[in-house]
Amino acid sequence: MLENLKQPERKSVSRIEQVMKELSPSDQKILQEALDSPEWSANGLSVALAGRGIKLSAATITRYRTGQR
Repeated sequence: MLENLKQPERKSVSRIEQVMKELSPSDQKILQEALDSPEWSANGLSVALAGRGIKLSAATITRYRTGQR
């Protein structure tokens, strides 16, 4: 019965993808490096970005990092 069960194809754009499109190429690189860095906690990065006017929740960052995009 469930042999062909597949996760639906994602049609929406993630919040991180939305933010990336709004940034300059140099800022995109900086954000990507921060997202990839184990030195930044999800909460710490969220707070630092909020201080610069970019709203990304710690949960969004964690989902991104764990591949649950």
